[in-house]
Formats: sequence, C-alpha cells, structure tokens
Amino acid sequence: MKENPKLVVLAVILSFLLVGLVGYGVFNFEPAADKDAGEVSPEVTIASSGPQGIMILIEYRDTIGLVNFVNELQKRNIPGLLHVSGEFVEANCETIKELLKYDMEIMASLEGKPFWDVSYDEQKQIIADMKAKVEVCTGRPVKIISSPYMASDLNTLKAADELGIPYITARGTTDTKATVYEVEGYQTKILSVSNIPKVQFKYGSLCDYSYYERAGTPEDMMAELTRAIQPLTEKEKERYGPNHKITPVTHTNIGGYLKPWFQMWLEFFDQTKDQVDWVDLDTFMTDPDWTLPDWQV
Repeated sequence: MKENPKLVVLAVILSFLLVGLVGYGVFNFEPAADKDAGEVSPEVTIASSGPQGIMILIEYRDTIGLVNFVNELQKRNIPGLLHVSGEFVEANCETIKELLKYDMEIMASLEGKPFWDVSYDEQKQIIADMKAKVEVCTGRPVKIISSPYMASDLNTLKAADELGIPYITARGTTDTKATVYEVEGYQTKILSVSNIPKVQFKYGSLCDYSYYERAGTPEDMMAELTRAIQPLTEKEKERYGPNHKITPVTHTNIGGYLKPWFQMWLEFFDQTKDQVDWVDLDTFMTDPDWTLPDWQV
C-alpha cells in the first residue's frame, strides 16, 4: 500500500513541533509567582524547654565577693537569693539595700547550728529575731528563711507558718533537681534545694563550696551544672516530680572572689543563657511538685 507523501511530511512537522514544545517546557519552566511572595512570614518563637532557675548567694564574712557576684547577675538579668544572717544584714545594711535593687531577695538565715533537733519554741524565737533584724534594715518582709546546710524540720515549718513567712528551705531530696513541696494544713511551702548526686561530692548542695572543700575543681562543678539543665527523663519526672527547677549555690567568698571559680560561673551563665529560665522567688515557688501530710516533713 502506497503512503501519501503529504501525510508523511505533515507527520514529520508535527513530531518536530511536539519535541520542541517538550524541550521548552523542561529547560524554561519557571514556577508560578506566589501571590503572597512579597509578605514575610512572622518569626515563630519557641519557648525554652530548659529548667527554671534561681541563684542562691551565701555570705557571712564580708561584701567583696557578694558585690562582685551580684554585679554579674545584674548584667545578665538573673534574680538571686541572698542567704545571709540578721547580724550580717545589720552590719552591712547600706550595701544590702543597694543589692536588693537588682532583683535580689533576702533568704534570712541562722548562723551557727542548723534547724535540726531544735524545739519549736526556740526556733520560733530565733526566726522572729532574724526576721526583725532583716526587716528593720530593708523595710521589706522576709519571704524565705533558712539555716546552715539549708536545714529545716516540722518545727521550722510550723514557726514560719505562724510568723507569716511564705517559704522555708530544706536539704536536697531529688539530686540536682530542686523540688517545691506544699504541706497539708500549711500556707508555707518548702524549697528542697539542688544537691550533688556524684558520690565523691555527695550530700553537698549544688554549690561551689561543696566542691572546693572536697578538692573538687571548677571543671567538676561546670560538668554537673551542665548535666543539671538537661531535660528530665520520664523516670526522673515520676520519681522526683514533673517541674524541672535548679538552685545553684555560691559561697561568694569563693564564687565571687577566687578567679577560677568566678570565671566558671560567668562561663556557665553565658553558655547557657538560652537554656535556663532565671526567675524570681515567687515564680519559682508557684507550682509545687508534691503535696505532703505534715508527718512526712
């Protein structure tokens, strides 16, 4: 059967046109313009999943290291608690009043023996006296009390509650995680501070003094501080409570005075500035981890 020459020519022309159109589409394709291309999407800010933190500054000698440390906290907008006695506040009243301008709160503390095995009546008198000494100087109500080793017992809780003091401290109970307890029948809450879990430094609070006195180094403490801000595991939440909080502590005659320790603190603050939510005392104490009957205190 003879082919029609005109049809053959037409078929060839159509083939060339089809190949040309496909090639143009492949090599010259541009995506359609987005009608919203001129609009910039708003930046989404993701809230930090790190712990809440508050610094505790212990001082009983002089104000040199204390002032140095508070100055560095103030530069970084980090609140703190000044763990000082009524006598120290009396002796350094003007300096203390200046420091309180920088988001500091007095943690009124007892000098000498801790609040263990001390009768209710004696504790109440001691607490009332140190509260009065602090408030005469500062003109502010005392919100939290403590004693050496952060110690307290049920008598401390009862006395503080009767004196209208919102918070007391307690020894660490949950490793580096700080824990807030409320107690049935009491308005006063308990702050159980961060502890060091490592056996070499065990039973000390998460404090430069705990390392310094046990031949530890700033690097040892930096490693534990860094570990302390890592997210809690589900097992830790079940065992220790759901709220991730930390209370690093400095004896400011070490942390604010001895250069290697001072530098360690500054590095920690600067390297973790987006990982820790530094908050004031009332915010820190807002959400209790556990509610206890008083016989468990």
